[in-house]
Amino acid sequence: MSLRRASISEIKSGEISKKDGLLIVTMRMYPRFLSRTLVDDYRPLLSPQKDLFERYREIKNRIGDQNEAFELAQYQHEFALSPEGLQVLRELAETSKHQDIYMICQCAKNERCHVDLMLLIAQKKWGSEIADLSHAYTKFRP
Repeated sequence: MSLRRASISEIKSGEISKKDGLLIVTMRMYPRFLSRTLVDDYRPLLSPQKDLFERYREIKNRIGDQNEAFELAQYQHEFALSPEGLQVLRELAETSKHQDIYMICQCAKNERCHVDLMLLIAQKKWGSEIADLSHAYTKFRP
């Protein structure tokens, strides 16, 4: 059992569903056009800080490349969860010992994502098993 990452498109297409594990949306705003019946919970405390996310979106809109925008916005240096967000992540890490948990964001599988950073936090702080990541985050220090 482990903590994993999923995208909205994987949930909407049925590629990943509740039969695969607990599905938790981890975005600041609940995504439009995603039926709440497809997921188990919505935890906005697991979203990126507002200023970091807005800076990232501005860069992404300007340059059009999600992975490059992630780097230019300094996600690896600045991403952090509030104490309440860390508590939610800790609870999910504990639950993941008995059940797979998919943390959902809008980012596609091949894109850098704040969810990957949370998986690394859970692995470092609580020894959580995590799914393989598609990117190395060598600058991130959970």
